[in-house]
Amino acid sequence: MKNRTVARVLRLAALAAACCAGALAQCPPGGLAVVVNKANATEALSTAQLRRLVLGDLRSWPDKKAVSIVVPDQRSDAFKCLLSSVVRMSDSEYRRYVANIEFRGEEAVELRPAGSGAAAAKMVSGTAGAIAIVEASAVAAMAGSVRVLRINGKQPGEPGYPL
Repeated sequence: MKNRTVARVLRLAALAAACCAGALAQCPPGGLAVVVNKANATEALSTAQLRRLVLGDLRSWPDKKAVSIVVPDQRSDAFKCLLSSVVRMSDSEYRRYVANIEFRGEEAVELRPAGSGAAAAKMVSGTAGAIAIVEASAVAAMAGSVRVLRINGKQPGEPGYPL
């Protein structure tokens, strides 16, 4: 009897690990990076602050400029990675969340999709309050036009970087 219980627990643990691995597999190799307009004074965010930005709970920067969020295409692995690792929601949960905001008559968060890292960099460099979540591999091509934020005190590629 004891061996059956142990076997069941091990099967459940394996199933849970497989599910979690599937969620993380959506993330692009190298993870994500968060970039802002060079005029933005913010140098770092916590994952909690980034989550509040994406959910629309934070609508302005400390200097009172409006936040404009540029994200990967909503069908992309990078966007799914953003939802699972930062927002901690599935695509359908996030859509319901946004629909609830609109249903209550509140202004929903506006996500501006960018088809590529170059398009995101162009959008961010041209808008003072813009922030973009892009694939970390695209950051090198953006070097002169935007600034990469530290997340939880870490830069992309550093050990312990959360995205």
